[in-house]
Amino acid sequence: MPSKAEILDKIIRARFTEKVVREVAHQQEVPPELEAVHRQTVLGALETAGWAPFHYPRESDELAEPWRAHVLWSQQARRAASFLEDQLEVTSKEPKLAAACSALVLVTWIPEVVNESANQSVQEKINLRNEEHLAATSAMVQNFLLLLTAHDLGNYWSSGGKFRSAEMAEYLNVPVGERLLAAVFIEYPEMRLRDDGQTLRQPGTHRDKRSTGWIREVSV
Repeated sequence: MPSKAEILDKIIRARFTEKVVREVAHQQEVPPELEAVHRQTVLGALETAGWAPFHYPRESDELAEPWRAHVLWSQQARRAASFLEDQLEVTSKEPKLAAACSALVLVTWIPEVVNESANQSVQEKINLRNEEHLAATSAMVQNFLLLLTAHDLGNYWSSGGKFRSAEMAEYLNVPVGERLLAAVFIEYPEMRLRDDGQTLRQPGTHRDKRSTGWIREVSV
């Protein structure tokens, strides 16, 4: 039996970026019974991902975590795709990504506001805390990606593009004050098998550019 370290190492190295896109006009529905199979898997992965460390309790809405997750199941993701294309007239890839995914999770973080009248020391302290909040949310997102990979669910971490707009936040009822860090597009393996030829798959561009030169063993 492989050790826990070997299993984790394999999952980390197995995760890869693949952008899955379809024209909004050719959206492919996810069968309700298939969504029901994966619903708890996605929600469970999110809950476990929330065990990422955070340095400072955010203490917003009586919740300590500095992150929030907004889940769009297939039908909602397709409506968002249509809204982006038809109402906001977005021509970039976001509508096509939303049209192709099986589910979409928008992960936001909640920065602390720096009072302009505060002295420099206070401003620097708040800025440092916000860096910690952002780093913690990034750790949560990485946990989520690895758990999805472990469940054989395709995943792509996008910075969000037009999903970051105020219009989309209002449309999706994302509270004011939250900032989008990651739009995680998920593909169920069964949907990959159902591909009708209308789906375009684009691999990540940086996977083969990895190096080891960034590791330095310190000697003082």
